[in-house]
Amino acid sequence: MIKLSKVAQFQTAIRAISNFISEGNFRFNDKGISLKAIDPSQIVLVQYEAPKGFFEEFKVEPNLVGIDLDEFNKVMKRALMKDTIEMDLNDNHLLVKLKGDLERSFRLSLIDISDEEAEIPQQEYDAKIETKARVLQEAFKDAELFGSSVVLKVEKGRFLVEARGSQGTLKTEAKSGELFKVKAKKDVTSKYSLNFLENIVKEADPESTVLMELKSEAPMRISYAIGDTTLQFHLAHMIL
Repeated sequence: MIKLSKVAQFQTAIRAISNFISEGNFRFNDKGISLKAIDPSQIVLVQYEAPKGFFEEFKVEPNLVGIDLDEFNKVMKRALMKDTIEMDLNDNHLLVKLKGDLERSFRLSLIDISDEEAEIPQQEYDAKIETKARVLQEAFKDAELFGSSVVLKVEKGRFLVEARGSQGTLKTEAKSGELFKVKAKKDVTSKYSLNFLENIVKEADPESTVLMELKSEAPMRISYAIGDTTLQFHLAHMIL
């Protein structure tokens, strides 16, 4: 049995995951709940961690459970802010109860997914950028005016976002300071899908801190917290 009352945090996390992953294995153990999965196009790897302390009640046997994230997301959308969410496993089903002014019960069939977990890329990054999610959300909206991809650069303590298309170009520049914290061992230039970047950061609270870790012409890592839980994305690069 799992019980939690932090409805908005859990809803946001499941929505952020389901933006990329339609089905995946949730691992239940004495540390909490986690998920590692790669999207069907193999462009982004999603890692989610919800520690045991996130839940009011957490009594589970260690397990790896295949869940249809699209269907699970639909159920989570029905939860109200004052509800308590209860989850349990029974006869190859995930039982979800939403308890509030009404008590609603949902029964989702578990699915068979390979129990081979996605491997987290191990690499050294040459630059780290910390900023508010709202800043990146707006920068990527600007880039969308002209392109479907963006080039991210770190040069001499500056962070740059560049986009180019048939209608024009964009160059956004931010210097390391109070709003942006830029740490770099060397200059970095790398290109990424704008659509994937927008979907990665859109569920982050605008005032939350996003950490971007970059290396020239290499996958990037983006991390942020949703309340007491954490999301991490590894995004493949594009050829410059």
